[in-house]
Amino acid sequence: MKIFIAAPFGNYLKFQSYNNVIPVTGTWTLKNRGGFLKRIWKTAATLRYSFDNKGWINKLGLPNPGINTGIIKTSSNEILSIGEIELGDFKKMSKLISTNQSLEINLSCPNLGVDKNLPWNDAKLFIDRKNSISSRNYFIAKISPLTTYDELKLLIDEIGFKQIHCCNTLPVKEGGLSGRTLKPYVKKLINIIRKNWGNRIEIIAGGGVNSVEDVKDYINSGADHISLGSVCFTPWKIHNILGSFNMPVDK
Repeated sequence: MKIFIAAPFGNYLKFQSYNNVIPVTGTWTLKNRGGFLKRIWKTAATLRYSFDNKGWINKLGLPNPGINTGIIKTSSNEILSIGEIELGDFKKMSKLISTNQSLEINLSCPNLGVDKNLPWNDAKLFIDRKNSISSRNYFIAKISPLTTYDELKLLIDEIGFKQIHCCNTLPVKEGGLSGRTLKPYVKKLINIIRKNWGNRIEIIAGGGVNSVEDVKDYINSGADHISLGSVCFTPWKIHNILGSFNMPVDK
Protein backbone atom coordinates (compact mmCIF):
# COMPACT_ATOMS: atom_id res chain seq x y z
CA MET A 1 0.00 0.00 0.00
CA LYS A 2 1.20 3.50 -0.92
CA ILE A 3 0.20 6.65 0.90
CA PHE A 4 -0.10 9.71 -1.31
CA ILE A 5 0.15 13.21 0.11
CA ALA A 6 -2.46 15.06 -1.93
CA ALA A 7 -1.78 18.34 -3.70
CA PRO A 8 -1.22 21.03 -2.60
CA PHE A 9 0.08 19.50 0.66
CA GLY A 10 2.55 17.42 -1.36
CA ASN A 11 4.27 20.65 -2.43
CA TYR A 12 5.55 21.10 1.11
CA LEU A 13 5.25 17.81 3.02
CA LYS A 14 7.62 15.13 1.72
CA PHE A 15 7.98 12.70 4.66
CA GLN A 16 11.23 11.34 3.25
CA SER A 17 11.84 9.23 6.34
CA TYR A 18 9.05 6.86 5.20
CA ASN A 19 9.46 4.59 2.20
CA ASN A 20 5.79 4.27 1.21
CA VAL A 21 4.89 7.95 1.00
CA ILE A 22 4.55 9.65 -2.39
CA PRO A 23 4.02 13.44 -2.52
CA VAL A 24 1.69 14.79 -5.21
CA THR A 25 2.61 18.35 -6.23
CA GLY A 26 0.36 20.93 -7.81
CA THR A 27 -2.21 21.08 -9.09
CA TRP A 28 -0.25 22.85 -11.85
CA THR A 29 -1.89 24.65 -14.77
CA LEU A 30 -0.39 25.77 -18.08
CA LYS A 31 -0.33 29.44 -17.12
CA ASN A 32 0.49 31.29 -13.91
CA ARG A 33 -2.52 31.58 -11.58
CA GLY A 34 -0.56 33.10 -8.69
CA GLY A 35 2.25 31.88 -6.50
CA PHE A 36 2.76 31.05 -2.83
CA LEU A 37 1.46 34.38 -1.53
CA LYS A 38 -1.77 34.06 -3.48
CA ARG A 39 -2.23 30.52 -2.16
CA ILE A 40 -1.81 31.81 1.40
CA TRP A 41 -4.27 34.65 0.77
CA LYS A 42 -6.87 32.36 -0.86
CA THR A 43 -6.47 29.86 1.96
CA ALA A 44 -7.00 32.51 4.63
CA ALA A 45 -9.92 34.05 2.74
CA THR A 46 -11.85 30.93 1.76
CA LEU A 47 -10.85 27.91 3.86
CA ARG A 48 -13.42 27.21 6.55
CA TYR A 49 -14.41 24.18 8.64
CA SER A 50 -18.12 23.44 8.30
CA PHE A 51 -19.54 21.70 11.37
CA ASP A 52 -22.80 21.11 9.49
CA ASN A 53 -20.98 19.29 6.67
CA LYS A 54 -18.27 17.81 8.90
CA GLY A 55 -15.50 18.92 6.58
CA TRP A 56 -13.38 21.72 5.15
CA ILE A 57 -14.72 24.05 2.45
CA ASN A 58 -12.46 26.06 0.16
CA LYS A 59 -12.50 28.17 -2.99
CA LEU A 60 -8.78 28.10 -3.72
CA GLY A 61 -9.16 27.63 -7.48
CA LEU A 62 -5.70 26.08 -8.08
CA PRO A 63 -3.40 29.07 -7.45
CA ASN A 64 0.04 28.12 -8.81
CA PRO A 65 2.89 29.71 -10.80
CA GLY A 66 2.40 27.46 -13.84
CA ILE A 67 3.57 24.16 -15.28
CA ASN A 68 7.17 25.20 -15.96
CA THR A 69 7.69 25.84 -12.26
CA GLY A 70 5.89 22.62 -11.44
CA ILE A 71 8.21 20.57 -13.63
CA ILE A 72 11.25 22.07 -11.91
CA LYS A 73 9.87 21.53 -8.40
CA THR A 74 8.65 17.96 -8.88
CA SER A 75 11.22 15.17 -8.58
CA SER A 76 11.09 11.98 -10.63
CA ASN A 77 9.82 9.94 -7.67
CA GLU A 78 6.94 12.35 -7.00
CA ILE A 79 3.69 12.80 -8.88
CA LEU A 80 2.93 15.90 -10.92
CA SER A 81 -0.75 16.88 -10.69
CA ILE A 82 -2.01 18.95 -13.62
CA GLY A 83 -5.29 20.58 -14.58
CA GLU A 84 -6.70 22.11 -17.75
CA ILE A 85 -8.26 25.59 -17.65
CA GLU A 86 -8.72 26.18 -21.38
CA LEU A 87 -9.22 23.67 -24.17
CA GLY A 88 -5.82 22.83 -25.63
CA ASP A 89 -3.85 23.28 -22.39
CA PHE A 90 -3.17 19.54 -22.11
CA LYS A 91 -1.85 19.45 -25.68
CA LYS A 92 0.69 22.15 -24.84
CA MET A 93 1.56 20.59 -21.48
CA SER A 94 2.10 17.15 -23.02
CA LYS A 95 4.99 18.60 -25.04
CA LEU A 96 6.66 19.99 -21.91
CA ILE A 97 6.36 17.09 -19.47
CA SER A 98 8.81 14.18 -19.56
CA THR A 99 7.34 10.83 -20.60
CA ASN A 100 8.94 9.36 -17.45
CA GLN A 101 7.15 11.72 -15.07
CA SER A 102 4.30 10.20 -13.07
CA LEU A 103 1.12 12.21 -13.53
CA GLU A 104 -2.18 12.86 -11.83
CA ILE A 105 -4.73 14.41 -14.18
CA ASN A 106 -7.04 16.56 -12.06
CA LEU A 107 -10.35 16.35 -13.91
CA SER A 108 -12.61 17.57 -11.16
CA CYS A 109 -11.62 20.76 -9.33
CA PRO A 110 -14.94 22.54 -8.56
CA ASN A 111 -13.39 26.00 -8.06
CA LEU A 112 -11.80 26.89 -11.39
CA GLY A 113 -14.25 29.64 -12.31
CA VAL A 114 -14.84 28.30 -15.82
CA ASP A 115 -18.27 28.33 -17.43
CA LYS A 116 -18.40 24.68 -18.44
CA ASN A 117 -16.55 21.43 -18.02
CA LEU A 118 -13.92 20.69 -20.63
CA PRO A 119 -13.90 17.37 -22.52
CA TRP A 120 -11.50 14.78 -21.15
CA ASN A 121 -10.24 13.33 -24.43
CA ASP A 122 -7.05 15.43 -24.45
CA ALA A 123 -5.85 13.48 -21.41
CA LYS A 124 -5.10 10.68 -23.86
CA LEU A 125 -2.23 12.77 -25.23
CA PHE A 126 -0.18 11.78 -22.18
CA ILE A 127 -0.60 8.12 -23.12
CA ASP A 128 -0.35 8.12 -26.89
CA ARG A 129 2.73 10.26 -27.31
CA LYS A 130 5.53 7.72 -27.94
CA ASN A 131 3.59 5.17 -25.87
CA SER A 132 4.48 7.15 -22.75
CA ILE A 133 2.09 5.25 -20.50
CA SER A 134 4.61 2.40 -20.29
CA SER A 135 7.28 4.67 -18.84
CA ARG A 136 5.16 6.42 -16.18
CA ASN A 137 4.94 4.66 -12.83
CA TYR A 138 1.59 6.36 -12.23
CA PHE A 139 -0.99 7.84 -14.60
CA ILE A 140 -3.89 8.78 -12.33
CA ALA A 141 -7.30 10.29 -13.01
CA LYS A 142 -8.49 12.35 -10.04
CA ILE A 143 -12.26 12.25 -10.25
CA SER A 144 -15.26 13.99 -8.74
CA PRO A 145 -17.38 12.33 -6.03
CA LEU A 146 -20.24 12.66 -8.54
CA THR A 147 -18.53 10.69 -11.33
CA THR A 148 -20.90 8.30 -13.11
CA TYR A 149 -20.37 4.79 -14.46
CA ASP A 150 -20.40 6.13 -18.03
CA GLU A 151 -17.71 8.66 -17.16
CA LEU A 152 -15.59 5.95 -15.54
CA LYS A 153 -16.02 3.84 -18.66
CA LEU A 154 -14.67 6.71 -20.77
CA LEU A 155 -11.69 7.24 -18.46
CA ILE A 156 -10.77 3.56 -18.17
CA ASP A 157 -11.83 1.91 -21.44
CA GLU A 158 -11.40 4.76 -23.93
CA ILE A 159 -8.68 6.99 -22.50
CA GLY A 160 -6.74 4.25 -20.72
CA PHE A 161 -6.26 5.29 -17.11
CA LYS A 162 -4.94 2.46 -14.93
CA GLN A 163 -5.20 4.33 -11.62
CA ILE A 164 -8.23 6.23 -10.34
CA HIS A 165 -8.12 8.63 -7.39
CA CYS A 166 -11.48 8.62 -5.60
CA CYS A 167 -11.98 11.46 -5.06
CA ASN A 168 -11.75 15.23 -5.29
CA THR A 169 -13.78 17.67 -3.19
CA LEU A 170 -17.57 17.65 -3.39
CA PRO A 171 -19.06 20.70 -5.16
CA VAL A 172 -21.24 22.72 -2.78
CA LYS A 173 -22.56 26.27 -2.96
CA GLU A 174 -19.71 27.60 -0.82
CA GLY A 175 -16.95 25.84 -2.82
CA GLY A 176 -15.36 22.40 -2.58
CA LEU A 177 -16.09 20.23 0.46
CA SER A 178 -13.58 17.72 1.84
CA GLY A 179 -13.78 15.50 4.90
CA ARG A 180 -15.94 12.68 6.23
CA THR A 181 -18.90 13.63 4.05
CA LEU A 182 -16.97 12.20 1.12
CA LYS A 183 -16.69 8.67 2.51
CA PRO A 184 -19.97 7.26 1.12
CA TYR A 185 -19.17 8.76 -2.29
CA VAL A 186 -15.71 7.20 -2.27
CA LYS A 187 -17.02 3.79 -1.24
CA LYS A 188 -19.69 3.93 -3.96
CA LEU A 189 -17.04 4.67 -6.60
CA ILE A 190 -14.80 1.88 -5.30
CA ASN A 191 -17.70 -0.53 -5.56
CA ILE A 192 -18.52 0.54 -9.13
CA ILE A 193 -14.91 0.12 -10.25
CA ARG A 194 -14.40 -3.24 -8.58
CA LYS A 195 -17.75 -4.55 -9.88
CA ASN A 196 -17.05 -3.57 -13.49
CA TRP A 197 -13.27 -3.67 -13.85
CA GLY A 198 -12.18 -6.05 -11.13
CA ASN A 199 -8.65 -5.69 -9.85
CA ARG A 200 -7.05 -4.39 -13.05
CA ILE A 201 -7.55 -0.79 -11.88
CA GLU A 202 -5.54 0.58 -8.94
CA ILE A 203 -7.77 2.65 -6.67
CA ILE A 204 -6.45 5.49 -4.54
CA ALA A 205 -9.02 6.37 -1.86
CA GLY A 206 -9.12 9.73 -0.14
CA GLY A 207 -11.68 11.77 1.71
CA GLY A 208 -12.22 11.88 5.45
CA VAL A 209 -9.09 9.93 6.33
CA ASN A 210 -8.26 11.06 9.86
CA SER A 211 -7.21 7.85 11.56
CA VAL A 212 -5.75 4.37 11.16
CA GLU A 213 -9.32 3.04 11.25
CA ASP A 214 -10.28 5.19 8.25
CA VAL A 215 -7.36 3.76 6.28
CA LYS A 216 -8.35 0.19 7.15
CA ASP A 217 -11.96 0.95 6.23
CA TYR A 218 -11.03 2.07 2.72
CA ILE A 219 -8.61 -0.83 2.19
CA ASN A 220 -11.26 -3.30 3.35
CA SER A 221 -13.70 -1.64 0.92
CA GLY A 222 -11.41 -2.42 -2.00
CA ALA A 223 -8.91 0.45 -2.26
CA ASP A 224 -5.25 -0.29 -3.06
CA HIS A 225 -3.76 2.97 -1.78
CA ILE A 226 -4.68 5.96 0.37
CA SER A 227 -4.53 9.70 -0.24
CA LEU A 228 -4.12 12.10 2.69
CA GLY A 229 -5.33 15.68 2.38
CA SER A 230 -6.92 17.82 5.08
CA VAL A 231 -5.56 15.53 7.81
CA CYS A 232 -2.25 17.25 7.05
CA PHE A 233 -3.56 20.18 9.10
CA THR A 234 -3.19 17.96 12.18
CA PRO A 235 0.43 16.74 12.37
CA TRP A 236 -0.19 14.31 15.27
CA LYS A 237 -2.84 12.47 13.24
CA ILE A 238 -0.87 12.20 10.02
CA HIS A 239 2.25 10.95 11.82
CA ASN A 240 0.16 8.32 13.58
CA ILE A 241 -1.18 7.11 10.23
CA LEU A 242 2.23 7.08 8.55
CA GLY A 243 3.84 5.36 11.50
CA SER A 244 1.19 2.62 11.47
CA PHE A 245 1.48 1.75 7.78
CA ASN A 246 5.04 2.59 6.77
CA MET A 247 8.46 1.24 7.58
CA PRO A 248 11.00 4.00 8.20
CA VAL A 249 13.72 4.33 5.59
CA ASP A 250 17.03 2.80 6.68
CA LYS A 251 19.60 5.41 7.52
